[in-house]
Amino acid sequence: MPPATQMIAPGEPLGTVDLPCAPPVIAATATPLHRPKAPALALLALGVLLVVGPIVGGLFVKTAAGQQMIDEFAPYMQHGSLVRDGNDIATLRAGAAGIHGIYRAQGIPPGRYPGLDEFRTQSTAILDRAAGLLDRIRTTQPDYQRIAGTGGFERIPFLIVACGVVAIYGACVLLAGRRSRARPTILLVVLASAALVAYPFVSGLFGGAQAGQRMLHTLGPVMTPHEVRQLQDDFVVLVNADGQLDTTFRGVPQPGRSATAISAMIEGWPRISSDLASLVGVINDNIGNFDALDDLDTLTRQAGLQGLGAFPWLLVGIGALSAGLALAATPRRGREP
Repeated sequence: MPPATQMIAPGEPLGTVDLPCAPPVIAATATPLHRPKAPALALLALGVLLVVGPIVGGLFVKTAAGQQMIDEFAPYMQHGSLVRDGNDIATLRAGAAGIHGIYRAQGIPPGRYPGLDEFRTQSTAILDRAAGLLDRIRTTQPDYQRIAGTGGFERIPFLIVACGVVAIYGACVLLAGRRSRARPTILLVVLASAALVAYPFVSGLFGGAQAGQRMLHTLGPVMTPHEVRQLQDDFVVLVNADGQLDTTFRGVPQPGRSATAISAMIEGWPRISSDLASLVGVINDNIGNFDALDDLDTLTRQAGLQGLGAFPWLLVGIGALSAGLALAATPRRGREP
C-alpha cells in the first residue's frame, strides 16, 4: 500500500526540499565559414580586366572594322568576279600589244597621240600591277571564305565583357555575400566561362583566325595609301588611252589581229573601267578597316601570343581561368586560417 499522505497543519512551516542542480544550457557554436579570399580577389581582378581591357584596347572598334571589311570585299571574292577580272586584264594586254603593233607598222611618231604614248610606255608596269593585285586576291580567296564563314566575329568583345561582369559579380558575392548565394553564383560564373570557352569551337573561330592572319599578310602590300594612289594613276592612264583609241586613233589603219584586239579593248572598256574603279574604291575605303584588323593581330602579339591565330586560345584560357578561380573561391565550413 502507498504510504499515507502526511497532512500539514495550518500555520506549520514547510520543510526544505533538496533538488539536484540543472545541467547548464550550452548554445551550439556554429562552425566558422571559410571564404578563400585569394582566388576571389583574383577573380575580381580578372573581371575588371575583362571589362576594361576591350574598351581601352579598342577591341569593339577593331572587330567591327574587320567585320565591315569582310562584308565589303564579298563581291570581289566571288569566283565569277575573279574570272571576269582575269579576262579584263587579258583584254587590256591584247589591246596594248595591238597598239604597239600598229605603232610599229604605221611608223607613228611619238607625240601624235600623247595618251597612247603614255600607255605604251607604262602598259607593262600597269598591267603587271593589276595582275599582281588579282593574284593576291585569288590567293587569299579561300582564307577570306573561311573568315566570312566565322559566326559573329564582332561579338567577341561583348562575350569578353559579359564574362568580366559576371566574374566581378561572382567575386563580390564570394567575398561578402550570404553562403546560400555562393553555389548559384559560382554556377553562373562557370556557365559564363564555359560560353567563352565554347565560342571559338562553335563559331569556327579557330580556322577563321588562322585564315585571317594569312589574309593580313597576303593583302598587306596592296592595302596602303601609296598603292591606292598608284592604282588610281594607272586608271587615269587607261582612261586617257581609251579616249584616244575611241576618237582620233580610229583614223589610223588598223589591219588584222591588232584591229581585233583594239576593238575588243574599246568595246570592253565600260565594263573594265567599272570593275577597276570599284575594286580600287573598295581597297581605298577599307585601308582603315584593314589597319584596325592588323592592330588586332599586333595586340595579340604584344600579349605574348602568335598573332591573330592565337586569339581563340586566348578566349579559351580566359574562360578556363575564370571558372577555376570561381571554383577555388567556394566558401566552406572550417577554421579560419
